[in-house]
Amino acid sequence: MDARLGDLLLVLLPLPLFTVPFVLLSDLMVLAMGVVAPVLAASALALRRGVAESFRSLSLPASLAAALLLYLVFLAGGRLSRILGMWWQVERVYSSLTRSPLEVLLLAVIGFSEEVYWRGYLQEDLLASRLKAPWWFSSLPYSFVHLVSGMPLLVLAALPVGLVMGFLARRWGVSTSALAHTAWLYLVLYLVPVPVVLGAAA
Repeated sequence: MDARLGDLLLVLLPLPLFTVPFVLLSDLMVLAMGVVAPVLAASALALRRGVAESFRSLSLPASLAAALLLYLVFLAGGRLSRILGMWWQVERVYSSLTRSPLEVLLLAVIGFSEEVYWRGYLQEDLLASRLKAPWWFSSLPYSFVHLVSGMPLLVLAALPVGLVMGFLARRWGVSTSALAHTAWLYLVLYLVPVPVVLGAAA
């Protein structure tokens, strides 16, 4: 396949795929994303062999610190969403959780797979290496693709995630951002859910 055609397909692929968890199967959002994210990752690895090279190193302290930082950002975002009347969007995400063993496993799959595509392919391979664009540009499509959800809060929330994960991938490699993404997902969705913390503090 022509490289430019491959890039075009890869860049556009999230648009139809993200309608599955956020529109078609929004009641099973996390489970659906557990299928969509690996498709993105597998497509990137199949069409761009250089993506695997972005897994060059791992910084455990950086991963854990970033996961905690993002959790605190989302905690503050939860408070702000109440003030702005957007709390229903937070509830919609949490109400889609099944808390099944499969879903628990898929969180790790999602964290790893999203980093393969968004940071490994889009940021490191396409933008930084070949287009010589600033690494943080990757946070913009990562944020904007969430427009398909119809929830502005998800669009805003994706921006700091993209920036933090993008910085980790640029500085320490995609292994570091993948671990951070996964740890953050478990923190914010299962271990210390934002509604539980804010409800207890209310």
